[in-house]
Amino acid sequence: MNYLAHLFLAGPTAESLIGNLAGDFVKGPLRDQLTPGIREGIRQHRAIDVFTDTHPAVRAFRRVLIPDHGHYARVISDVFFDHFLATDWSRYSNEPLDDFVARVFATMNGHPLPGRLAVVYPYIRSWVVSYREIDGIRIALTNLSRRLSRRPHLESATHHLIDSRRELERSFHEFFPDAIAFAKHHREEESE
Repeated sequence: MNYLAHLFLAGPTAESLIGNLAGDFVKGPLRDQLTPGIREGIRQHRAIDVFTDTHPAVRAFRRVLIPDHGHYARVISDVFFDHFLATDWSRYSNEPLDDFVARVFATMNGHPLPGRLAVVYPYIRSWVVSYREIDGIRIALTNLSRRLSRRPHLESATHHLIDSRRELERSFHEFFPDAIAFAKHHREEESE
């Protein structure tokens, strides 16, 4: 999962949203300097990632990418998930995507952000909206490649959004309702 999906699966509070975003930026054990709500959001992010990695439809999705991209298929699939969520947003939400993004960022604004999240936070809003377009995905993957030591040119994977679109889209839509149910159940368990 990438930023848009994690925000969508988070609870409605600023701390849950921040924690679900921070999951990629806060490594190791969760310290007491984080609020309980942010710690729980990070735990949910991590649980969703484990759930995602073990889901049969996700494994099928990644099998399409592995021949060309090897172990980078996981990273690419996370970004592709945000594309499919953004392009078929109304399937999962009655709230328009632009309104959702405005609402969640208004909710988070002004709150302290942990780790490197504070550095990238100003850009995430425009990134998640750009995921609707293949060019937005290409830019996201190019930027990811620059941060990886081997500079793998992940952006070359965007051809799959055209060539293998039907198969990838089907796998995503088999998986995402299960992810929604998992995230909801996880939040309910933690609130008990």
